[in-house]
Amino acid sequence: YINCNSNDSNNGRAMINIIEELLGYNFEKPYWFFLLLFLPLFIWLFFKLNKEKPFAFKYANTIDQQQRISSFLVFTLKMLLNSAKILLFFLFVSILASPIKIDPDQPKPDQNGYGIDLIFVLDVSFSMQAMDLKPNRLESAKRVIGNFIQQRANDRIGLVAYSGEAYSVCHKTTDYKLLRSQLARINGNDLIQGTAIGVGLGTGITQLRGDSTKSKAIVLLTDGKNNVGDISPIEAAELAVNEDVRVYTIGVGTNGYAPIPNMGAFGAGVSYSLVEIDEEILNEISNLTGGQYFRATDSRSLNRIIMEIDKIEKKLLNKAQSVLPLATDLTPFLKIIICLCMIIIIGDIFLFIQYE
Repeated sequence: YINCNSNDSNNGRAMINIIEELLGYNFEKPYWFFLLLFLPLFIWLFFKLNKEKPFAFKYANTIDQQQRISSFLVFTLKMLLNSAKILLFFLFVSILASPIKIDPDQPKPDQNGYGIDLIFVLDVSFSMQAMDLKPNRLESAKRVIGNFIQQRANDRIGLVAYSGEAYSVCHKTTDYKLLRSQLARINGNDLIQGTAIGVGLGTGITQLRGDSTKSKAIVLLTDGKNNVGDISPIEAAELAVNEDVRVYTIGVGTNGYAPIPNMGAFGAGVSYSLVEIDEEILNEISNLTGGQYFRATDSRSLNRIIMEIDKIEKKLLNKAQSVLPLATDLTPFLKIIICLCMIIIIGDIFLFIQYE
């Protein structure tokens, strides 16, 4: 799982996500990319072993001649040659990581004509009015969820709102227009205040109970700690396990203090409230149910997290339906490797030479 308390885990997952986006591939064995952590050491050793050796065109077979024709062009070509070696190492690691292509479109529907069953369980307590996400946490979450819904096809999506109590805003549906209109209306003003994470999660699970759909998931967003409710978050997580529902939890809010509207005697103002997210419980919920925990400190990271969850669910659904990833054609990798090898061979053997 992605544990926000582990910087190494966060950094490693972030590095792999960047590589996947850069190359346009997914990887079956992404752990091979941790070899890249040795790249700075590799570069340091490479330059240490070669920094004392003059470098010039091969026909300059004496040090004096090398120095005379030394130029910015030679230096630039040397840097390009060294970069080619680093890129070659990166490509070899990429091949070891087993690149695959996942169909970017929605997974094929199951026998019932549906794809993923997904329920958003959204915290609408007063603290979600905090303005560390723009314009505030609640509106930012609604915007990201709305954009996600707009891109769906075949997936049944539902919505639960909770604070001190919970209710189903919209039962899971493929009527995305209806769902988005219901999403736009929620504000939490008509609910008892508090943060009943267990009750909210339990309400989401009832929408998925008894479903035969192969991919069932809940995305639970909160900015606080469970402080009310007849069912604890862990008890709700155990219900999710019994129903084979994965729960992805998202802690919403910056670190430290966040500005929040304050309706005082002299009118509206702004006060600052300490961000207190029970990340331990959110991690435990995700661990029990086979999901992951994420931390969203701004609107952009929240959007990335929702897209990451979507990607994970598509992969799981493809596996459940025995739909293999698109056959990976390694030809682009091999072509680049061949070109880099030719550049390195020409540079090191035929064009350039290093003399002691």
